Amino acid sequence: MIGTLVLGLVAAAPQLELSLVAAPKPGPFAHRLALVPTLGGATTVGGLAPASTGQTLELEEVLSAAERAYPSLVAAQADVLAADADALTAAGGFDPALKARGFLIPSGFGPYPQVRVDSAIEGPIPGTPITLFGGYRIGQPLSSTGIQPYYRERETYPAGEVRAGISAPVLRNLLIDRRRASIARTELGQEGARQGQALQLLEISRLAALRYWDWVAAGMRRQVARDLLAIAQSRDRQLSVRVKTGDVPFFDQQDNLRAVAQRESLLVQTQRGVEQASFELALFLRDAAGAPTPPAEARLPPSLPEPQATFGDDATLDDALSRRPDVQRLLIQQRQQQVELSLQQNQLWPSLDLGLIFSQDLGTNPGTADPKLNIPEFEFSAMLEVPLLYRQPLGRIRAAEAGLARLSAQLQLARDRVAADVKDARSALDAARARVKFNRQEVDVAKKLEAGERQKFELGDSNLLFVNLRETQSAEASLREIDALLDYHRAVAAFRAAVAAPSLQ
Repeated sequence: MIGTLVLGLVAAAPQLELSLVAAPKPGPFAHRLALVPTLGGATTVGGLAPASTGQTLELEEVLSAAERAYPSLVAAQADVLAADADALTAAGGFDPALKARGFLIPSGFGPYPQVRVDSAIEGPIPGTPITLFGGYRIGQPLSSTGIQPYYRERETYPAGEVRAGISAPVLRNLLIDRRRASIARTELGQEGARQGQALQLLEISRLAALRYWDWVAAGMRRQVARDLLAIAQSRDRQLSVRVKTGDVPFFDQQDNLRAVAQRESLLVQTQRGVEQASFELALFLRDAAGAPTPPAEARLPPSLPEPQATFGDDATLDDALSRRPDVQRLLIQQRQQQVELSLQQNQLWPSLDLGLIFSQDLGTNPGTADPKLNIPEFEFSAMLEVPLLYRQPLGRIRAAEAGLARLSAQLQLARDRVAADVKDARSALDAARARVKFNRQEVDVAKKLEAGERQKFELGDSNLLFVNLRETQSAEASLREIDALLDYHRAVAAFRAAVAAPSLQ
């Protein structure tokens, strides 16, 4: 039975668990998840507390440290910043631009020496397909020959000419164009990056909770081994006296010494379990510089909190689907693909752009320019473009439709995954609660049998073999109770991650 106890303690040691995801973070998010009950038994929700200054290490301190400096969360924050930069780039498509050109034909370099300057500020109205421009130009001859008669439009009054205009599409690019589509996609990309950050935080919070409870459970297993060793050591002192008085044979003392050595070995193994769990927990418990910090053993909580009978009763699958970052991120990607599909469908329309330009020369005309330039001029324009083949937009439409079909299938799988996660976590909660109940009944009976067997041994009605057997059974029952409590808290962490709930009772 001692061998069974050793195997149970070794098998219960925390193992490294790898995962790819995590959840919402203060700043871009309105709340943070508190994944498990506190040591007092009450559920803590909302914002995580700063590093505790008390003796006992609280889960909130671990989660706060992981959120502040865990590398994958730092990388997720960088993704958010990159998405913000992409949105800024897309918005730059509506930035106005200043364009200017200058021309000079000096005297002696041609029959019509002249100087010309043409400048304009042009830009689209943000969020619309309408383009505005305003400009100024001047063209003056540098000799009495004037400007080429076949280029009379280049010449202006000495004060120059002002111009302003507007153009707008009425078919293709009216409802959507590449600039507006880019802005819509990058804005959705910003939200998608924040959902990715939320997903990372959600999973990191779950893993941090698991590593924390593994550490607490490892400490409790070590305490069971310590208690078991202390019993054998105390009995060894008693047997030494009884052997001297001839009350018990020397063989019993030797057998007890064997049990002491075996239990000391068991204590070493459980100590190794505590150290291993602390190393894993240190990956989440980071200092101000972001370095892993193994927790001090003096801060080890003495026990696992009691299960809550009504935990998770207020959570529904619909709420989980509306909150899960992985589902929301797929919905965002679906909307991005729909924007691209709308853009490509719009490109099947012919292009028809209408424009209006106003121009007016300034000042008087003492030179050779046309005297009619002092009359304001309005020019209307229309430009039609009809592609003869539509292979490019048709190919992009088919690609966008294929992308939507792929995302629809992924979204269905994600929803099915959420439903399975919620059902599995709820089942694990119920099973762990039941196990804790029955394991405690087993512990109560085992303790009574252990005490009774020990009393019989003191009275000479039993032997050391049966005493060791009862003590081992009692310790094994205590270990099973610890495992059941650990499974409950692991199920709590999994359930909160499954429903992505900011608060549960």
